[in-house]
Amino acid sequence: MTSLAEALDAEREKRRRDASDAATRREVGRAVLQVLAQRLNAEPLPAWYFVSRGDDILVAHSDGTAGRRHVGTWTVDHEMRLVLNQEMTEWITAESCARVVDEAVQITARFIVDMENRAIASHREAS
Repeated sequence: MTSLAEALDAEREKRRRDASDAATRREVGRAVLQVLAQRLNAEPLPAWYFVSRGDDILVAHSDGTAGRRHVGTWTVDHEMRLVLNQEMTEWITAESCARVVDEAVQITARFIVDMENRAIASHREAS
């Protein structure tokens, strides 16, 4: 039979481990986001900005008229995947880190081209 003292000790230990695991996941997520931000900013693109804020990367676009406009955000979800709007990468693990960053760069490229194509279509409709 388990005593209340034993159950309390077990629950306190479980919560300490859970808090430690959550802190580790946040640190890993921040590190991967930092690497991604460095990759996205390695070759500056005219009118596109990637602002690292620790727990996310703000994606902004400038069309030359209204200044910078926030168009997306890279984050790490609760399952340890990078997420930009509805797109997400595979899970972040020690083995997949480089693949995840590469995948996020490819997702960002698709996102930019989609935004550019929408702007062109919108401009044509307005003409």
